[in-house]
Amino acid sequence: MDKVFKVIKALLNALMTLILIIGIAFVLLYVIGIEPFVVETGSMRPAISVGSLSFINTHYNYDSIKVQDVVAFKVSTGNQVVHRAINITEEGIETKGDANDNSDGISTNRKNYMGKLVFSIPKVGFAIKLIQTPKGKIILVTFIIVILLSGFLLDDNSKGKRYKEE
Repeated sequence: MDKVFKVIKALLNALMTLILIIGIAFVLLYVIGIEPFVVETGSMRPAISVGSLSFINTHYNYDSIKVQDVVAFKVSTGNQVVHRAINITEEGIETKGDANDNSDGISTNRKNYMGKLVFSIPKVGFAIKLIQTPKGKIILVTFIIVILLSGFLLDDNSKGKRYKEE
């Protein structure tokens, strides 16, 4: 039974460490200007699929954008869009989703430009979207509490056994 507790404790410690590392990574990325964005449509398939967690470099200079770069911008509705630059003019950047037949037109200018895509992680955005719902927040908080309590309870069990043996 001790081996089972040791394995469970090791798994819980690894899980808590992973959560901590991911949290620190997100904070560090945010500090250097790289912000996460969940892709909600298939307009950039196959390069970026629905549910991908994309990271946008918000410090990337607008004037440095080149044709074929993937840029993030806000549309009039306030939604964020990630599309490929297909033409750059004095008026702005013409963009198009890879899966779309038509161009967005000159959709990006200095005012609505947000940054350049750095990388995307497929499907992770679904978990992020779930966590943002009330039910998802309850599940996340419950999960974290269970992990923390399990860690404390398993730690107390092993200490009690040490004292009894000595």
